[in-house]
Amino acid sequence: MSEQFGPVTVTVADGVATVLVDSPPVNAMGTAVIDGLGRAAACVGPDHGVRVVVLAGAGTAAFMAGADIGEFEALRAEPGAMDEHSLRARAVFDAWQALPQPLIAAVQASAVGGGLEIALICDLIVADPGARFGLPEVKLGLIPGGGGTQRLPARIGTAAAKELLFLGSLVDAQRALALGLVNRVSEPGGALAAAHELAARIAALPRVAVTAAKRAVDGAVLGPALDREREIFLETFASKDFEEGFAAFLEKRKPVFSHE
Repeated sequence: MSEQFGPVTVTVADGVATVLVDSPPVNAMGTAVIDGLGRAAACVGPDHGVRVVVLAGAGTAAFMAGADIGEFEALRAEPGAMDEHSLRARAVFDAWQALPQPLIAAVQASAVGGGLEIALICDLIVADPGARFGLPEVKLGLIPGGGGTQRLPARIGTAAAKELLFLGSLVDAQRALALGLVNRVSEPGGALAAAHELAARIAALPRVAVTAAKRAVDGAVLGPALDREREIFLETFASKDFEEGFAAFLEKRKPVFSHE
């Protein structure tokens, strides 16, 4: 079975659904990708024939990147547009979080910003040795707005997460493995194959028991914390520092922050 949702393709074989995002050059989390991911979640979630879901990005430039820069400019220009956009993205991320099947992210390149945030929704992460990971939003005067401030510390601990969030620095695959951010590092170029091998092993086990184990581990309620994150994200989006950081990014220069 294969279904196409804009830049997102869902292929099901042997109980494993592969959700592939193909939006060159870096699979940015623009409106089309977000909508496609939402439709993909609605497709695989109710299907008892799908026992594991593998999420991957096409190409070698990025697993998935953060917001589409062109869309970001339009969102800044229209009052309330970012609020609506963040709510739409939140609904899609919530849908992925609610999927009953185990989710495996096959990270073949960098997972930065929103790309890392959706990888963090996945239960397991398999990384190429050349992959890098981080939430660099602070360098633009922002905080992550897709659950990163909650899911990163849940995965690697508060102190390690705060260091990455405060510095906006990236870590390589081996450091990510040591932190517990990723579960496995594949052979070069082998992240998707390694993810499929792991998925096949899980799919061979009893579906009821596997999904029950996931429900038991994921029992904590994230909703209020994610609401608070979105409020703070919108505060930073309206700040002078983000205005300067975004302008500096577009102009390829070092930002001069006023700290307000």
